[in-house]
Amino acid sequence: MKKYRIIFIGCGNMGEAILKGIITSRYMENKDIAFYELDKNRIDYIEKTYAVESVKNIGQGVRFSEYLLLAVKPQNIKQVLAEIRKYFDKDINSLISIAAGVSTGFIEKNLDCKCSVMRVMPNAPALFNKGMATISSGQYSSEKDRQFTADLMDQVGECIMIDEELQNISTAINGSGPAYFFLFCKYMIEAAVKNGIPEDDARTLVTETMIGSGIMMSRSSLEMDKLISRVASPGGTTEKALQVFSDKSLGNIISRAIGNAAKRSVELEDEL
Repeated sequence: MKKYRIIFIGCGNMGEAILKGIITSRYMENKDIAFYELDKNRIDYIEKTYAVESVKNIGQGVRFSEYLLLAVKPQNIKQVLAEIRKYFDKDINSLISIAAGVSTGFIEKNLDCKCSVMRVMPNAPALFNKGMATISSGQYSSEKDRQFTADLMDQVGECIMIDEELQNISTAINGSGPAYFFLFCKYMIEAAVKNGIPEDDARTLVTETMIGSGIMMSRSSLEMDKLISRVASPGGTTEKALQVFSDKSLGNIISRAIGNAAKRSVELEDEL
């Protein structure tokens, strides 16, 4: 008999972000949620912060939960799936994985059954309900499970459905993307400080410029080149900066970087 609607297997930063989202939005009641963690300090923190129940072992969680949200590191997933497999019932349980580089087929194979598996690539801004997630369904997933997963991710931001073959490149875009923006902002802040702007002011200038640019991009139907031209007047200051980016082949650098990130996503599963 089911006791929980969902159990979080592993509850690190991303798992916590999703947990927080579904509780604060009241998408689910606390009593319908459980989690399994090994770290005692983490268990105490999650219990006290979110008033959800921890289970003592994976078996207890699997037997009494409809959905299992797998939020463990890729290098630990094989061991965790081996434990889940002992108790998993495809007629009762469905699995949602947010592990980078781990395919639904890999999970199906390790659970040794034709089970429902959803694969999700969230990102760090989910911590502030501004995440962007991509969702793919395994070959045995139902429309009900697809809708539930989309509803779940809607609690921490936006989401889109994509073919699973695109998940590795998605990992390199929305999954890793925040770090790229942070790096670019870091260099902008450093340039501002170097030229005399106090560091706190520099961070504010760069942060608000990035946020405003994102809003402008999301609310405009203009193509990116048109948006750029809205800022870069012929012969102006912005054009001079953009010329340096062009001379240094910034587009090629970004393309290579994203290609390397996507390649690493493939390698993660190969290493399993």
